[in-house]
Amino acid sequence: MHALGAWLICQGFYVLGVFVLGIVQGRCGWLEHEAGHYSLTGNITVDKHLQNFLYCVGCGMSSSWWRNQHNKHHAMPQKLEHDVDLNTLPLVAFNKEIGKKGNKTWLKFQAFLFSPVICLVVALGWQFFLHPRHVIRTKKYIELFYFGLRYALFYYAFQDFSFGNICLLYVGYTWIGAAYIFTNFAMSHTHLPVLKSEENVDWVRYAGEYTVNIESTFWVNWWMAYLNHQIEHHLYPSMPQYRHPIIAPRVKALFEKHGIPYVVHSYFHGLKLTYANLYEVGH
Repeated sequence: MHALGAWLICQGFYVLGVFVLGIVQGRCGWLEHEAGHYSLTGNITVDKHLQNFLYCVGCGMSSSWWRNQHNKHHAMPQKLEHDVDLNTLPLVAFNKEIGKKGNKTWLKFQAFLFSPVICLVVALGWQFFLHPRHVIRTKKYIELFYFGLRYALFYYAFQDFSFGNICLLYVGYTWIGAAYIFTNFAMSHTHLPVLKSEENVDWVRYAGEYTVNIESTFWVNWWMAYLNHQIEHHLYPSMPQYRHPIIAPRVKALFEKHGIPYVVHSYFHGLKLTYANLYEVGH
């Protein structure tokens, strides 16, 4: 997909080429996520190296930063002051407790700004400030090398373009990739209730009450890399993602037996809930 996207751009199909490159950047995000959970090959050392390459070269972001932050999310999803995925201000607020602390004028428009603007700002901020700073401070020189390799490869692929046009291509590439992956990730948690910092539930209820699944169809499974089975993923974060549909009926039966919610939305209903929540919180 990287080769196809670059070829399309060089042949003059700029919009289509940037779109393909953006989607494959998002696909690198899905794949590094699997490696970061050590479920890609099952060998932790190999998976760490693969994640370094996939995330740093494929997305321009730090794999060590991701492991630090994402594990905190998995420990206590949707819990205030514990789930780092709730620390989204000043750009966006996914729930009213967080929204109280934000800029009311900006948040009023967050539902309209989320995919076209906020996702891009977050991605560029991670790529050019937050993640390089983390890598330098923690002396992750392999990741720093991969950052350099990413930009060298991008420049080499489009060296016949002016520097300004290369920058425009890069921003478009990042915009599509960020909107693709961040919007899909948001569907699994962001419209759900939050736990107060002093409240606690067990591991199973964190998965059942504070995350939802998106329908399991061929195209959704590919588009969301099986992370549409978010309940199963939170129960078994080191399970290979493509195995989630296999255990889903057993998980559903277990939840129903014990009166725990097992919520599955269609893809477009999940999108509707995500944007409706952004609108409601913003107002």
